[in-house]
Amino acid sequence: MLNKTKFSFVVLCLFISGCAKQWTDSETKPEKLPKLKQKDFITKLDSISLGSPKFMYTKLKVNYKEGDRKFSFKTTLKNVQDSAVIALVSFARIPVFSALIDTSSLTLVNKKDKCYSKDLLLNFSKKSGVDFRYDNIEEVIYGHAIGFSKKKKYHMLNDPFNYKLSSHRKGQNRRHKDIVYTYNLHKNQKHLESTHIQIPFDSVEVKVNYLEWQTSEGYLLPKKIVLNLQTPKVSANIQMEYTRIDVLTPEPLFLIIPEKYEKCD
Repeated sequence: MLNKTKFSFVVLCLFISGCAKQWTDSETKPEKLPKLKQKDFITKLDSISLGSPKFMYTKLKVNYKEGDRKFSFKTTLKNVQDSAVIALVSFARIPVFSALIDTSSLTLVNKKDKCYSKDLLLNFSKKSGVDFRYDNIEEVIYGHAIGFSKKKKYHMLNDPFNYKLSSHRKGQNRRHKDIVYTYNLHKNQKHLESTHIQIPFDSVEVKVNYLEWQTSEGYLLPKKIVLNLQTPKVSANIQMEYTRIDVLTPEPLFLIIPEKYEKCD
């Protein structure tokens, strides 16, 4: 999603609309937020992007919905920052597959069918229709602004009730290949409320909404995330809840592929 970055692996639900709303007598009009300068907004996003632990071990409860398909599972995540993340997915406490993602490749081990697959992230992206980029995965699980760089140019959107920063002005003429990022900062200015990404030339839209946050050893991290992903091939809603977290203990990251396993079809 950064230039050649298009988000993947997880993904989401935005709660704010850019349209004006007509308030009735029965509704309570929200209070206007204190003003925030654009340069201060960018500084806060940059500070958030630097506030992550070197190691993270967490257990997640995941609800997945895609069309008529709906199921729940549990996932154990182990991460070493800027290096790799490993996930173990279980149904009814039975491990069914594991995945190791590093900066260039993705390895999947299917324990149910006793097979495995390994490919470059670039090749996997072409097959799935959504590009994988390792740093985007970390940005989601840490609650950072996806695709953000303080070196890029941004625009403060005019909304007195929300803090919004976008890579494009509202109503601005965009080139077909432009990727539009919009970040919503929580009113407490300490963490994100949501991230919205539009990739028109690939008909991809990603929405990440951070519903709850938690503190662990001084690090502010997500607790509940809702992700929505719309692509020509996938329309999915994913809800994730962190049920356990450890940011102090280094975890070994390796994936064992049994010798008897063959490559998946």
